[in-house]
Amino acid sequence: MAANEHKNLQDANRHNPLGYESANNETVLSKGAGSSADARDGVLQWAARSTMGVTNYKMQGYTTGTANFQHGEDVADNKSPFLIDVDYGSTTVAGGSLSPSAFFRMGQGYVAPENANVSSIDGWLTSNTANVVVIAICKVTPSPSSTANVVPTIIDEFEVTGGANNSLLVSINQTEITTPLIRQGDIIFPMIKDSSGSSIYMNLTIQTMTFTPQIS
Repeated sequence: MAANEHKNLQDANRHNPLGYESANNETVLSKGAGSSADARDGVLQWAARSTMGVTNYKMQGYTTGTANFQHGEDVADNKSPFLIDVDYGSTTVAGGSLSPSAFFRMGQGYVAPENANVSSIDGWLTSNTANVVVIAICKVTPSPSSTANVVPTIIDEFEVTGGANNSLLVSINQTEITTPLIRQGDIIFPMIKDSSGSSIYMNLTIQTMTFTPQIS
């Protein structure tokens, strides 16, 4: 049997995969869909790494804006999970805290099933005023042995100027995330505030990537 079979070659003598030299950075070699999931006729392709291991969290709700941040209602409320009207008691995330019962029973709270990085926040907002609406996407890490209050960590906080009409949609697109890392078991949720009294509706998608070297 020939000694120069591919399996016997040293690493320095092996060639790169098909298309490697012309592929963009931050891409992964994969096999295209082809004719069906059960077929084998897909071709090799270099796909953006950001599309690998993606999880999306849908956050949709409404509130009447106040100067303090507000978070989602308890699941026992019949307007949960969409009503976001519980007063956080602070105009800043760092200035308040949540009890375990509050963040665990929050209708807008989502448990992360895996370690991941938040890669983008996209969606739409409407407001019947032109006030600046502040949205904070937050996380808490529960401790099974503690009943102490927890100060949430801001994943990302951003401002959106209302369109002064609840039929006028304002786009949200955040790709520079302040603290993107979330861990398995973290609870993520939104909080909202504005200067006073606006009727606010939001519909967001929080996208995370699990295929990332930043997780250790």
